[in-house]
Amino acid sequence: MEHSILLGMLAACAAATTIKWLLAREADHRRANAQTDELLRSNRALRMASRCRVALLHAGSAEEMMAAVCKAISEEGGYSLVWTGLSMAGSSRDLLASEIQGTPAGRFAAAAGGLQRGCSCEGIALDVMSDAKSRLRHGTSAEFGYPSVLALPLGSASGDAAPIGVLCVYSIAPCAFDSDDVQVLQELATDLALGLSNMHAARSRRAAEQASACHAQHDPATGLASRSLFNDRLRQALVAAERTGRKVAVLALSMDRYRGVKASLGADACSALLMHAASAMKSCLHEGDTVAHLLGNEFAVILSDLINDDDVLPVAGKLLEAIKAPMRWQDNIVNTTASIGIALMGEDGGEPSVMLRSANSAMAHAVGHGGNRFRFVAQEMNERASRMFALEAELRSALLHNEMVVHYQPRAALGDGCLTAAEALVRWQHPTRGLVPPAEFLPLAESSGLIVPLGAWVIREVCRQQRAWRDAGLPMVPVSINLSARQFREEGLVEHIEVTLEEYDVPSAMLSFEITESMVMEDLDDAVARMNELKAIGVKLSMDDFGTGHSSLARLRLLPLDQLKIDQSFVRQLGSEQADEAICRSIIDVGHNLNMQIVGVGVETLLQREWLRAHYCDEMQGCFFGRPMAAQDFAQLLAADRPRSNTMLPLWKAINYKV
Repeated sequence: MEHSILLGMLAACAAATTIKWLLAREADHRRANAQTDELLRSNRALRMASRCRVALLHAGSAEEMMAAVCKAISEEGGYSLVWTGLSMAGSSRDLLASEIQGTPAGRFAAAAGGLQRGCSCEGIALDVMSDAKSRLRHGTSAEFGYPSVLALPLGSASGDAAPIGVLCVYSIAPCAFDSDDVQVLQELATDLALGLSNMHAARSRRAAEQASACHAQHDPATGLASRSLFNDRLRQALVAAERTGRKVAVLALSMDRYRGVKASLGADACSALLMHAASAMKSCLHEGDTVAHLLGNEFAVILSDLINDDDVLPVAGKLLEAIKAPMRWQDNIVNTTASIGIALMGEDGGEPSVMLRSANSAMAHAVGHGGNRFRFVAQEMNERASRMFALEAELRSALLHNEMVVHYQPRAALGDGCLTAAEALVRWQHPTRGLVPPAEFLPLAESSGLIVPLGAWVIREVCRQQRAWRDAGLPMVPVSINLSARQFREEGLVEHIEVTLEEYDVPSAMLSFEITESMVMEDLDDAVARMNELKAIGVKLSMDDFGTGHSSLARLRLLPLDQLKIDQSFVRQLGSEQADEAICRSIIDVGHNLNMQIVGVGVETLLQREWLRAHYCDEMQGCFFGRPMAAQDFAQLLAADRPRSNTMLPLWKAINYKV
């Protein structure tokens, strides 16, 4: 029995030892797991903090900074949802939720869209913003259905300044935030607030620097360029002109009645007058031009990218007219004029300071001659300007007194030489100078705006003449009319053509309108839309001088054209210049493949005609067949061609042309 008792005691001791060992081992295991968890937590916190600080250093904007920080906390910290809210301007109780990272759950899924637009500072966010301290909640009543929520203010480390927003972190695990987690996240919130504040300060500093630079480069009274900006842009314009071969002009301008207005109405009226002049001048200039207010009533203008010296004339005229517009000041109507001096690039070596000084000298001459005029540095330019303005006045008178006439240059089919069409060419029958060449008055009409009424008159005259030929029993042939760039863009062109065709009862197929490549290359979409409007009323469209512009095949196929006219510069060398022959062959092939008719322009010799006929060109126009002639002379051609069929197929279709 004693032996049994002894065995029992030994067994009990062994069991107690085993239990004690197991308990000790379990405690060691718990300590090891706790150390592992702590190490994992520390590593997670380090990764999260490191990634957040990298984001703070490299973010390019506040939005990018908040997005990167929220993403780092969500992904590296293992939290379910993270978002930042910034205080909305003028409100301490409204937040704009700027960034949301993670997978929304519970009530937050429905509220997420509203948070992105702006949400009320309710619950945790409101508490944090109002009390400027973190809020920690656990339990099922926490925000948006998450058991654990931590909201941290985005404020300074000292807590003196009001918070600029809030950082909210959500977890699906109960009691997810201990003191260490809160401390790490609080430090990140402080760093984020500091980063946002620094970025805002840098943005404000850049805005102030830009405002200061803008103030230094612009006149505060008028908002125009200052003298320093004027000089800088003039140097740039001169360098660009040397590279491109274009021209630059400097205009010095002064207000003729400035001192009188100041003496009678005061300084405020003069300030209003300067603003009036600034607005008037800007309305006359292109986007690339510069107008500056230098001192008092003195202005300066840079006209860049001019093709030739004469291009400055219409601009100077527009400036004078614009400034003459009356200005209302309180109960007074103020009328004033301006004096302009013009210096052209090359007259004084192209130095900015010399050009401005020369323009001021020319302006003084304009003032000395009574004002309300402009003067050039070179006397020959003044004489030329006088002639140009006199010619413009005569041209206006010519339109009123029916001095314009239309001549017609015939076109012929290369297959049989029959008359097929004509081109209308406007001429000026001057009462004393005789027939004025188009090269003398058409550029002036274009620059002065007279090209629009002149073009409208040509359309009416062609339709009237078509009706007169038909009433005389003559066959009708299509007549083509050249459209200027300004006329092509003019609103109401299509309506004017429709009304004129109806008035004279002329079929729309008897009119064709010629445009150039440059007219459609400036704005292809707008040009195609305008061409389609013309095509919709039944008229034909032709591209003149094809091959001299910058058309590409990709653009050409988009244009609703009926005809291509090979420029005469290529036709002139046919039979002797292989390069021109290759270009003509290509134009003919491309045009036919696009179902267009091809016309060779400027045909003057038998060799040129035979070359075009041998290569299946459809029609020819030039002195070889007929020069431009008056309407009565063209009527004789129509009478001689009376038996011709108007339905003859083009040569390239009739002979089964193959590419």
